[in-house]
Amino acid sequence: MKIEYLEIKNYKQFSDLTLDLTYPKGHKKEGEPLDKICIIGQSGTGKTNLLEIIRDKLHTTEVKTVFIEDENSNSEKIYFSSVEKSSNRVEKKSMKMSSYDKNLLEELEDKKRRLVFEEVNSIPTDNHKSFEEKKFEGIINSLSSFHIESAVSKKHRLLNLAIRDIKDKYKTKVITNYNSDVIELDENSWKLLEETIENYDIKRLKYRDRLSNKLLNILDYSKEDFKKEIKEWESKNENILENISDKLNSILIRFNLKLHKIDKNQTTYNDLTIEDLSNGNIIEYNYLSTGTKNLIATFIPLKIYNPQDSIILIDEPENSFYPDIQRELTDLYMSVGENNQLIMATHSPLIASSFEPWEVVELKFDRNRQICRELYYKGENHIYNYTLDPRMLTWTAVLTDIFDLKEDSNFTFREKKLMEYIRLENRIKNITDKKEKMVEFEKLMKLSKLLGLSHNEKN
Repeated sequence: MKIEYLEIKNYKQFSDLTLDLTYPKGHKKEGEPLDKICIIGQSGTGKTNLLEIIRDKLHTTEVKTVFIEDENSNSEKIYFSSVEKSSNRVEKKSMKMSSYDKNLLEELEDKKRRLVFEEVNSIPTDNHKSFEEKKFEGIINSLSSFHIESAVSKKHRLLNLAIRDIKDKYKTKVITNYNSDVIELDENSWKLLEETIENYDIKRLKYRDRLSNKLLNILDYSKEDFKKEIKEWESKNENILENISDKLNSILIRFNLKLHKIDKNQTTYNDLTIEDLSNGNIIEYNYLSTGTKNLIATFIPLKIYNPQDSIILIDEPENSFYPDIQRELTDLYMSVGENNQLIMATHSPLIASSFEPWEVVELKFDRNRQICRELYYKGENHIYNYTLDPRMLTWTAVLTDIFDLKEDSNFTFREKKLMEYIRLENRIKNITDKKEKMVEFEKLMKLSKLLGLSHNEKN
């Protein structure tokens, strides 16, 4: 599913807006819906409202949205990540915990603590097992890094589930009034992560058991054959725990952070193991920067859902990110799933500069103060008629030509400093004392560096 056309008349702040969201003539995908779209524009031009119109697939007398949908696909969804909570979300206040549940919770948490203590301080014994049982386990465990869930691990998991169920009863509940095709990317996705991990483990265990039977019953089936088939299965079936941390760490390392492999016993974002690479300390999720939490809380749900043939809507992906990270966000989100359409609404020149010119929807006010789309081409909508390409521009040009800054710098302050530079340069020419001249020359060089001038620049 991808959107290819949007027309709005007299709806919210839009008087008459038409958006063609297909590739232009001359492009190898001519006429097809765009794979990615960047919505930019002045404040008040309705960038977020556009995302919400697409999210809700509005098609009324005021709004016409045209989507290309695949009748043979059963995975078409719309994934939505917003900076602010949507008006479609209704909160129900949590109840006060009953004394019964409070006592039960304390008892379960105490059992969990004692179980951890026993696990750390005891060595399990298997003397009751027969020689044949030990031999079989030895063969299987030597062939794969995957281990069957131990009794202690199972108790630990069941205790975590029981504790979570009690806590969930008293959490503030959020009801989302979207249709079933819309999935909001938030921390509620964690339950799906648990299901995905469990399904992966069950499938792998069943396949491994089947191969184990072959190993025991087929004479010419060797350990090497077993290992080879396990490896082939793993290459075709994604281990989501491995891939989430690998993908995120390519960016988190820029923050001097590392996300350790997610453990299936972890039940919330607060359980994540995030290491500070400068000192080896573990940082709690709640103490991470806003930008880091935004990245984790958006990317992990996306990776869990693994969208296919869907639309991904992200509002202000650059929020709380340094410029060098912003440049990588588009590629990161495009790497998730298959055959999706990514639509971002942003104020970031760096994010906009990673899009082709026909992928940028710039909203602005025309002479009549009505919202319109700024066209980057003249005449026919053909790739050779585009006069602006964000990918080709310097950062200064992106700001002036795409984001409509009237000057290419902080002009008033810079102009004063340039005049100071010229006066100082002229003064140096008239100084005869070498020591004084050197002192003033050092001032000139410092000012030259601040202004971005070469040492021999005269104006």
